[in-house]
Amino acid sequence: MAKTGSKLTDLDDGALARIAVQENSQEAYGIIYSRYYAGVYGHIARYVSAPEEVQDIVMESFAKAFKQLPSYDPSKKFSTWMLTIARNTAFDHKDRDKVRSKGMETTSIENADKDVASVPDAAKSPEEEIIDTQMHEKFLASLDGLPELYREIARLCLVDNLGYKEISEKTGLPIGTVKTRIFRAKDLIARAMEESEE
Repeated sequence: MAKTGSKLTDLDDGALARIAVQENSQEAYGIIYSRYYAGVYGHIARYVSAPEEVQDIVMESFAKAFKQLPSYDPSKKFSTWMLTIARNTAFDHKDRDKVRSKGMETTSIENADKDVASVPDAAKSPEEEIIDTQMHEKFLASLDGLPELYREIARLCLVDNLGYKEISEKTGLPIGTVKTRIFRAKDLIARAMEESEE
């Protein structure tokens, strides 16, 4: 049986990945998402400038990673595996934009997934580990710096990983309002993180 409650947050990435796959634990998936959201966002932002595009690619990256989680090799560093998928997804997105602007057909996403699987794992340098930690701290600081109107809803969505319906029920706000505030909160967080980089 998996550990329950806050104990899951004490597990390393490999154990979390195993529980997420074997028990279809939404909490384990949520912790992985919360743990890597800032790092993935910052990594993708290196290649894509528009905040709304970055957010879309972040979501696509996690969707791909969770789909491929059963094939994750726990002897490899999870952060490298996750950021490799994020980087390839960002490149795939940029390639699709280029092809679209030329009026040509896009390449298959399946091919991109195969490319991700074939990328060799490389240990992260201490500098990269520090950058990831700093990105997460900047993300949390940006979230805490949001106007009160957006802060609670953003935390429920991005940290607690609740869905629109759950947030609506918890706050008593209409789903449309929840969606609007989350969209605005993500934009404000992205801008704050960009400004902290300058």
